[in-house]
Amino acid sequence: MELNTQLWLLTALAGFAAGFLDSIVGGGGLILTPAMLNLHPGLNILQAIGTQRTSSIFGTSVAAWNYFRRISISWKLVVPACIAALLASALGVQFAKAMDKEMLKWIVLSMCVLLAIYTAFKKDLGNLHVPRYQGKHESIAAASVGAACGFYNGLIGPGTGTLMVFAFVSVMGMDFLRSSAISKASNVAADLSSWTVLLFSGFVIWVLAIPLIIGNMLGSYVGSHIAIRKGQEFIRAFFLVVVCLLITKLAWDLWR
Repeated sequence: MELNTQLWLLTALAGFAAGFLDSIVGGGGLILTPAMLNLHPGLNILQAIGTQRTSSIFGTSVAAWNYFRRISISWKLVVPACIAALLASALGVQFAKAMDKEMLKWIVLSMCVLLAIYTAFKKDLGNLHVPRYQGKHESIAAASVGAACGFYNGLIGPGTGTLMVFAFVSVMGMDFLRSSAISKASNVAADLSSWTVLLFSGFVIWVLAIPLIIGNMLGSYVGSHIAIRKGQEFIRAFFLVVVCLLITKLAWDLWR
């Protein structure tokens, strides 16, 4: 596959937009998947997912690094969440082969509608950092969130980062800023499982992955920097926008 200058720049721009969105509350795939399939109609869906997941791993790692160097996060939360997400994602991929995807989409759509309503009406959600667990119980709770969202990542995929942010806020009592930070690390771990399978199956198109990686890393750096500077209210508003986009996408897929 060959790229001219214009197509290379458009691919990098799509990566930037996805990285920007992903670095704040997740959901970059909502932009990147349709963009890749439109810019490169010769791709099949697995090639599109494998290639864009390559860039998201790099970009999300940049966002995680940017968050962690400015926000204090205990590694007792990060490590169990990442390990559980990685293992559960691999398990989710196996279940995905046998599950009815349409039924799952209806379940996720209903869940996202409730999630949006709950967030919109609970004005103080994620504004304060008030941990609900201490000691080993906090590590167990982090691992549970990582496992649940990692399993979803392997089973369905779109919106994993967004659901992780909500889960760390609602289950563990974190604020949106810290939740976004730990979600980035957990999401990278979850993506690594499915990406490794796609890589060794030959579904990563490196000539497309390079501009995506560059754009995604830049977008992730800019997005995470803005999120840290703007704070909780900005992330909460962005979160609601992304959840509404996810609802729209799922509803469109089911209607079509």
